[in-house]
Amino acid sequence: MSTDATNCDSCSQGAASLILRLWIGLRLFFSGIEKFRGGSGVDMSWTMEHYVKKMGKIAEITAENSILPGWVCNLYAYPLGFLLVGFGVMCLVGIFTRFSLFVAGLLFVSLAFGLMVLPDDQGALDLGIHVAITAFALTLCSKDWLTLDSLLKRRKG
Repeated sequence: MSTDATNCDSCSQGAASLILRLWIGLRLFFSGIEKFRGGSGVDMSWTMEHYVKKMGKIAEITAENSILPGWVCNLYAYPLGFLLVGFGVMCLVGIFTRFSLFVAGLLFVSLAFGLMVLPDDQGALDLGIHVAITAFALTLCSKDWLTLDSLLKRRKG
């Protein structure tokens, strides 16, 4: 195989990794930020009060309709939005790329688990697709040339 073909393959894999990483980052970020929203239209606002109310309701509904005890649901629900936003941003900018994609995959698996115990089979299946996309992005991330990680590495080297 020629060097040009190898470079082209590597560039294509890097572009694919970038597209997947951006999708995962946006998905996590907007899923997390949505938890802070209350109201709609001109009455819409983004506050901690809305966040606490929404996450409390999610924990309550999950505890009432699954085998999970309330304290586990609360322990999971309250930091979830912050984790989604934080790791979404990390995926978007490509900082600690491999680690942030790995945690993103674990977040999707944990969300799917929550839907499995409700049971919400369709929601769990949808999140299974997120897990597969994240796993694929993880296999390609070493080829991703447009991350903060790779830019910092090039600057050092």
